[in-house]
Amino acid sequence: MMFNARFLLRPAALPLVRLVPTAAATFILVVTAATTKLPAVARGFAIGLLIVSVLVAFFPKRNDVKTHGSITAAIIAVAATGQGRTGLVYAIGACFFAVLVLVCLRAPLIAARLHAAEPSEGGRARAAPTPTPRKGALVVLTLVTAAVTGLLLFALPRLSAIVERQVQRFAGSVQSDEDQIGFNEHIRIGSLRHVLQSNRVVMRVDGEPVEYLRGVVLDRYELRVWSSTQSSNLVIVPADAPEASSTTRIELSRAALTGHTPEPRWFLPEDACNLHTPSGRVALDPHGGVHPDPPNISREISFARPGHGSCTAALPLPALPTPNDVGISPRIRGDLAKIATEWTRDTHSEKEALLAIVRELSRYPYSLDDRRETNVDPVVDFLQRRQGGHCELFASAMALLARTLGIPTRVAVGYRVDEVNPITGMSVVRDRNAHTWVEAWVDERWQQFDPTPISEVHATTRPTRWDHVGEALSFGWDRTIGFVANISLVGAGLFFGGISVVLLLVRRFRQRRGKTAVRLTALSRPLPAFETLASALARAGWERTPSEPLERFACRVDAAGEPWSKDVADVLTRYAELRYGGIGEEQTVAQRLDELARKVAPA
Repeated sequence: MMFNARFLLRPAALPLVRLVPTAAATFILVVTAATTKLPAVARGFAIGLLIVSVLVAFFPKRNDVKTHGSITAAIIAVAATGQGRTGLVYAIGACFFAVLVLVCLRAPLIAARLHAAEPSEGGRARAAPTPTPRKGALVVLTLVTAAVTGLLLFALPRLSAIVERQVQRFAGSVQSDEDQIGFNEHIRIGSLRHVLQSNRVVMRVDGEPVEYLRGVVLDRYELRVWSSTQSSNLVIVPADAPEASSTTRIELSRAALTGHTPEPRWFLPEDACNLHTPSGRVALDPHGGVHPDPPNISREISFARPGHGSCTAALPLPALPTPNDVGISPRIRGDLAKIATEWTRDTHSEKEALLAIVRELSRYPYSLDDRRETNVDPVVDFLQRRQGGHCELFASAMALLARTLGIPTRVAVGYRVDEVNPITGMSVVRDRNAHTWVEAWVDERWQQFDPTPISEVHATTRPTRWDHVGEALSFGWDRTIGFVANISLVGAGLFFGGISVVLLLVRRFRQRRGKTAVRLTALSRPLPAFETLASALARAGWERTPSEPLERFACRVDAAGEPWSKDVADVLTRYAELRYGGIGEEQTVAQRLDELARKVAPA
């Protein structure tokens, strides 16, 4: 038996036609993902929209909403699929998809015409119903689809991060996209002040707690700017330790990855070991800074630490001191040397001298007010005039004071972790947790010193209840997007198929259950215009018996030989199709019934 394509255009098969664009969009997604590298967010959105397309094809009550809503979701899914570096295969598939959408939009009208062309019980063809024009709705649908598609083409990769960012904005201050994860290799004193006033979440720490997350290490100070002289000498090292050996996992927030991140890096404790990344490797600079490899930063890294787990794969130690680590400009050496000598007069070792500097700096107040005299070095101004500042000034002052004593020092920039969300149980790192401290070469190794008065930092950065709520909401959104984005195509296909089967079974059950009610409703509520025509025919001598089907009554009227017989027979047939099959437009049929009633029995 040959397949009859006209079957798909029958009224009963129209629900299947609605799913044709969805099936085509699914095919385009599978082929595109198999031939190109499709971004995870784009793939997740496409899969989600395909599921929405199936749901919309079944659940709304109105047929036009089912058709247009399902096709619109499929169109946006195809647009989302095009977010990768697609080629000729996607272009051809998108063109065929566009043609297929146009055909499916015309399918209801084609079905109505084919049904009208089939012979009725009397052997004559049914007249095709006149469709009500819907040009305005079609224009609106086209414009909305084009607008949403354009929006997704340009903004989809950042959409999930922007939504999470808005959730965080609900809970507190979030700065502009200029402040990004990954500090530059050149940091001007005062550049972190705005970051320290932002509540944006940049990462979350799960597992064994950490206190300091080290990102970039700077060794040269000149003209108010700290810079790194070793950052370009990167060495690739493995980061493929078994994930089971890790005790801590760091997950970057999507909101912090929006915009441009010129120098992405991982922020880790200085003694991190057993690194595990999705790529299985990282790039290491001589100062011990860890960079992602490849440079397009992934969102998760896990590690262990000595004393918290089995450390079997330690990272190489930072490079030994160089002349840069004791360098200091002659313009400020004299002023700083006097202060350093006075503060360390009673010390007997380098470590005692460093601790004495920390003790003296702890007397200085912590402040985010960064107004300084432009003609004076900010470190000198901090120590001699305006004795108040934030962590950049405390760390810079200690590093430069120690250098006047001949102690090699560097400035480390990263985050200090001091917040745990009681809702999620995870440590939270925000922009305002950005921090700088000092690494000094003492006892033949680099040791960490933090001269910033931490008690005052806590007083200015203590999280509020709304901070916890907003962070929990953004965490939930982040995990939801991650779950959708990481669904495999096979898993999505199985889920998608299961949803389709369930919906078909529900629809079949509802059809069977409601068939009797539909019939009773149809029989008990005829159109007033039909009753008017029936009365006119009865007065003309053509009365319908109570048990006579409408189709048979139409054939009897057609054989009457009256001038209006064929027209009346035709409108009776169309009324039967509308009443019992849902075919045609009620307003058009009612208008025609009224016209013929006046023709049969003029007033």
